[in-house]
Amino acid sequence: MPTMFLLAVGPDAILHRATLRDVPIFGGLSEQQLDWIIGAGTIGEVAAGLQLVGEGEPASSVFVVCAGELEVCKRGGHGAEVRLAVLRAGDCVGEMSLIDIQPRSATVRALTPAVLFRLGHSEIARLYGQHPDVYMMLVLNIAREISRRLRVADQKLAEMGVPLGEMWQNERPRPS
Repeated sequence: MPTMFLLAVGPDAILHRATLRDVPIFGGLSEQQLDWIIGAGTIGEVAAGLQLVGEGEPASSVFVVCAGELEVCKRGGHGAEVRLAVLRAGDCVGEMSLIDIQPRSATVRALTPAVLFRLGHSEIARLYGQHPDVYMMLVLNIAREISRRLRVADQKLAEMGVPLGEMWQNERPRPS
């Protein structure tokens, strides 16, 4: 975990409860279930300009922005970095790695000082053991969020005239 992420537990998480309650990946959870998730995570601060995660790095956490702004960037085929998104309060990042167990797909940096809720993969695994219903709802909500983002990306690609069938065909593993 980056050293610039200063962990604080306890009442600080409760202060950000309203933001966390409205995050799509926590949708459908009761107040008690949200409390279990808040209890499993931590709140931290990231200074403006600092990198939270780097493209290609091993993933170990999901983050929710409670305050501030983050940028999500990815290297293009030409080698230059392209900004994909600016995240604000209520947005999450890192959820793809919980589903596909792959390295980080993009770099994330703080544009402003930011307050983040962090839920580590080990805490999520403990949640699975202690509260499987909460774990199931969290994973289902993450899958929905990824699907929503894919639909938006598909629409953007279609507007640019990129044939999606050919693109996906090249990404599938070939039978041996």
